[in-house]
Amino acid sequence: MNDYLNRYLNNECNERDFDSVVNLMLSPEKKDELEQQMRKHWAEIPNEGVIPEFDNVLYRIHYLINKSEKEKRKKVMFFQYFSRVAAILLLPLIIALGYQLLSNRVSDSRIQTVSTPMASRTSFDLPDGSKVWLNAGSSITFAESFSKKQRSVKLLGQAYFDVKKDKIPFFVETDQFVIKVLGTTFDVLAYPGEEALITLERGKISLETLSGNEAILNPGQQAVIEKESGHIKQRKVDTRLFVAWRNNRLIFVDEPLEKVAIRLKRWFNVDISIEDESIKKIPVNGTIDYESIGEVMELLEICAPVKCSFNKNERIIILKHR
Repeated sequence: MNDYLNRYLNNECNERDFDSVVNLMLSPEKKDELEQQMRKHWAEIPNEGVIPEFDNVLYRIHYLINKSEKEKRKKVMFFQYFSRVAAILLLPLIIALGYQLLSNRVSDSRIQTVSTPMASRTSFDLPDGSKVWLNAGSSITFAESFSKKQRSVKLLGQAYFDVKKDKIPFFVETDQFVIKVLGTTFDVLAYPGEEALITLERGKISLETLSGNEAILNPGQQAVIEKESGHIKQRKVDTRLFVAWRNNRLIFVDEPLEKVAIRLKRWFNVDISIEDESIKKIPVNGTIDYESIGEVMELLEICAPVKCSFNKNERIIILKHR
């Protein structure tokens, strides 16, 4: 006799045994097998003076199966009912959530971000016709179309602006300060962790730091914003030294070696480490147009007491005192 049927009749079956019994009972092609198994079971029952009635046993089995099926149907009906109620309750929430996500997607689609990786530069026009040159390792974010009250961009890194003159003010926002102009050309250097520089070529600009310091620049002036205090220092400069990068040229005039290394790192996308503190302040003079990083290192060794080496394993240029 099948073990699962025996366990069922002895009320010792598990869920898997029960499914097997149901399958045996409901399959017409297994009717003869069921009858044979049941008769075998009756024959094995000890004779206690009462002869079991085969029909009653089958009735009990059918009854239990029908009862189980009814309980399953009740569960299915309850689940269907609960699903309908949940759908009615959740539908407004789903619609509201979908609307919010769609609104955010539409809102996000109206924001433009232009980024440049290391060792690259790019230029483009803003929605108002103003021109922007973006230096290496920088990004700028702006609306697809400016509002009627202000023109605003968010800058991270360095950019040169040629702002189209308009009665609507133009704002450049950074993590350290905000610049306001109407129409002018100027350069903004605002890399994270570095001293910020704003260099004005034409027109007039006003700027304000997050700490509340303010300044107004005239052509030929540069504002230096200290990292710690946010203090603004103004000075007269040769602007071509600070804006030549947009014409693929770097110009150094008495530039400390540590600052030159930072600019070369972005320009060539290569790590540079100065291991000797005594050479960090050495002034560097020179112009780089289309030279390779190898040629630049050779020139640096000629014009300064510096020894350059390349660590192939760490892919880094190491500068030491010669």
